[in-house]
Amino acid sequence: MLEINKGIGKPVELKGLKGTYLYLAVGIVACSLFLALILYGLDVNTYLTTVIVLSLTLGGVWYCMRMSAKHGMWGLIKQEATRTQPKAIIINSAKPFAKLRETKRPNPRKGPTASGR
Repeated sequence: MLEINKGIGKPVELKGLKGTYLYLAVGIVACSLFLALILYGLDVNTYLTTVIVLSLTLGGVWYCMRMSAKHGMWGLIKQEATRTQPKAIIINSAKPFAKLRETKRPNPRKGPTASGR
């Protein structure tokens, strides 16, 4: 029998671009086409528009490929998570710790034994 669903559960990949970086590269290409339309509509020199759009597109896709190779599929998400973490947690009151003392903890001697009998 032939395997029909060979790629299920695997990440999306195209030419070395994995996961989020592939979608980012597609977004860069789409935005560069939109930029080309805007620049052509503003009657900017055709050769200047072509150079600007191609350089931005190739630079953006190259950056995505480099980041995909360096950080892997989840690198962009890990960077965002690291960026949103607080530098420090400052507590000006002892109330949270006082509430910890007031809570009842289960007695470890009354629970089931470690052997499971």
